[in-house]
Amino acid sequence: MTSPTRRDFLATSAAVPLADLPVAPPPRPAGPLPFEPVRIPAWVEETIGAGYTLSGMDTAARTEAARQGVTLSEVNFVDPFFAYYDSKLLRRRSPHVPPGRLEADLAEYKRLGVRVLGVYPPTLQGEVYELHPDWRRVSTDTTDIPTIDLKKYPHGGMLCPLGPYGDFFVDVLAEIVTRFPDVAAFSFDGLHHGGGCYCRHCRENYRRDSGAAIPKADLSDAAFRRYQKWADSRLESLVERMQRRLKGINPDIALVTWTTNAGRFGHFLSVPRNMPARLNLLFDAPDQELWLDETNRGNTIVPAFGVAYAWAVTNHRVAFSEPYLMSHGNPYGKDSFPAHEIERRMLLCVAHGCRPSIAVAQPKRLQAGLYQAMDAVQKRKPWLTRTRPEKWAALLMSDDTKTFYGRSAGRVEERYLANVFGTFRACVEEHLPTAVVNDWNLSGEGLAGYAVLVLPNAACLDDRQADAVRQYVANGGGLVASLDASLFDGHGDPRPNFALADVFGCDYRGIPEQPGALPGAKEELDENFARALPPDYWEKRRGVFDSKLVAGSFLDRGKLAEYVGTDPVTFKGPAVRVRPRPGAEVVATFGAKGTPGASPAVVVNRFGRGRVVYLAAGFDAAYYLYPYPYQRLVVADAIRWAAGGVPQPVTVQAPMCVHATTVRQRTVAGERLVVHLFNDLNSTAGHAHPTDDVPLREEAIPVAGIRVGFPLPNSVRSVTWEPGGRALEMGHDGGLAWVTVPRLDVHGMVVAELGPPGG
Repeated sequence: MTSPTRRDFLATSAAVPLADLPVAPPPRPAGPLPFEPVRIPAWVEETIGAGYTLSGMDTAARTEAARQGVTLSEVNFVDPFFAYYDSKLLRRRSPHVPPGRLEADLAEYKRLGVRVLGVYPPTLQGEVYELHPDWRRVSTDTTDIPTIDLKKYPHGGMLCPLGPYGDFFVDVLAEIVTRFPDVAAFSFDGLHHGGGCYCRHCRENYRRDSGAAIPKADLSDAAFRRYQKWADSRLESLVERMQRRLKGINPDIALVTWTTNAGRFGHFLSVPRNMPARLNLLFDAPDQELWLDETNRGNTIVPAFGVAYAWAVTNHRVAFSEPYLMSHGNPYGKDSFPAHEIERRMLLCVAHGCRPSIAVAQPKRLQAGLYQAMDAVQKRKPWLTRTRPEKWAALLMSDDTKTFYGRSAGRVEERYLANVFGTFRACVEEHLPTAVVNDWNLSGEGLAGYAVLVLPNAACLDDRQADAVRQYVANGGGLVASLDASLFDGHGDPRPNFALADVFGCDYRGIPEQPGALPGAKEELDENFARALPPDYWEKRRGVFDSKLVAGSFLDRGKLAEYVGTDPVTFKGPAVRVRPRPGAEVVATFGAKGTPGASPAVVVNRFGRGRVVYLAAGFDAAYYLYPYPYQRLVVADAIRWAAGGVPQPVTVQAPMCVHATTVRQRTVAGERLVVHLFNDLNSTAGHAHPTDDVPLREEAIPVAGIRVGFPLPNSVRSVTWEPGGRALEMGHDGGLAWVTVPRLDVHGMVVAELGPPGG
């Protein structure tokens, strides 16, 4: 059989709540957001896993899915062609859904203990498209209303959610909730503005709000960048109104819906962006599509980062991630898909903070393997709810930088994302406790508790964010930044110098000439730079250089001394020229081949009570694009040095293939630390042509001898290896209390029960 896709059916699964455990309100994002994040219902917090495709199953299959732990599943109420019930707003009722069918499905779900996830495709509805031409999205700068052959394409085209259709959409949802009170949540496929709209309503509203016309779609134009933020805020306003309306009818209703951030690498390439990252704060629980095919960098660090980012954009509340079970992306299919790979993909989600959702209906040959993977997730349920990252390092993924500095779908990976991916890779392989954070987390209390903040080429920071970072460092926080960090404002307009130049301890001087040579005479910044970026700006920042570490610095020790020492070493990647300020120290240099000492590559500075490392050479990007092992060590040692001696909450000694993430969990009895260990070893990795290689793992290669250490003194009362409850004995060595993991196959957890300090 051909299994349905999630575009056909939508669902999620949940688990039984912990008795009498109150739900804490979600943390308020720092900075002046235009809305309050939602307070999610208790049942969403307790929901684990997912089970899409139940709406297409018969009673026996639904019963088995419920037995496997599915407690929230999709029911379609509106599709692109029809409504499935007698609506007063949508007159075309589906001839394919007989009277009573919807009511019968709802009754069966209720009998099985499965909550109803109502489905409505938000911007595609043929009846509305036909009857309201002025509600259609206009994708280009024209007053012509788009038309489509509705006989050939009865679903119509995209509708604009930023105008009257958005309110009509909310009205339909309210009608569904009122008429069918058993609906527990809603899911939407495509809740985005498509990068903007030129319809009459958007033109009138933008002129009213800004006094200007909507400019042509060009992210090199500052006016369009400001319009994009306006479109983002209009979409946020729609979802905020939706939440108020629906929760006014049923306070426990939730938006458990698809997001267009991360998971699918292609979503990162949506430039201009389809939706702002902070829109996820208005969802009770976003769900991402996790694609590990070749077009989505499936055999790289990117899928793991995608999961971590999906959790981050909720402020580390609840997020789902659905790993797609396809062998390759084009053509899509499950040809020769190993059942073992299902468990690998689902437990990758668990390890990086998301609850794995999954399409339950699979080909017969994969069905048993799927249920086995779902069972593996359910066994881990006691340690997956009410968690937050254990703070140490915060890694910024800047949505504004991706859009307003990246500017091009074809270039954003090299211009910006490579810096983030390379840093994340280094942190994973060095087992540094690292949480992904967002633009809005930079100010207020968003950085409280973190020992070090990492800004990998975070070019776009507004003045408020820059001031917050400056204060964070002055108060003792560590900082690692690279390349153009803070060289642009929040709208992507260039500054003549870093906003954080005083913190970095150096000033911006321009970009190296190519190929690999540094300008010898021109010391001052090009006067035109502050006005607009030259067309070849980014291209001139890449080259092949020699780099050299300075003897006696924190980089001249350990493996770096072994791998590099003070000999010149090849560096291929982006770089900028800087002038160190008095008091700053250069600990690495780079230059054209044969002249490695021509320009500072790594500058360290003390600012207030904090430590700062600035990377003028993009070792972070290079570790993703053109990696050498020494680059990982430079990035990791910079983070450790900037942390200023603040001990890691957990130290993990394991091979680099093992991902380690640490979360703090609230329980009825108190708190615990949960250290997730995920074995990413692929016994056939790298054997195929790298462009089209994907992870299709057939076996687990166990890893033994992993050690996990907790700093002394600590409040750890007992440690177990889960699932299974095997007690682990602690031994003391080097100021840490160590436990040894007996064996890691795919995923396991070191669970440390905490008591009062010293208890």
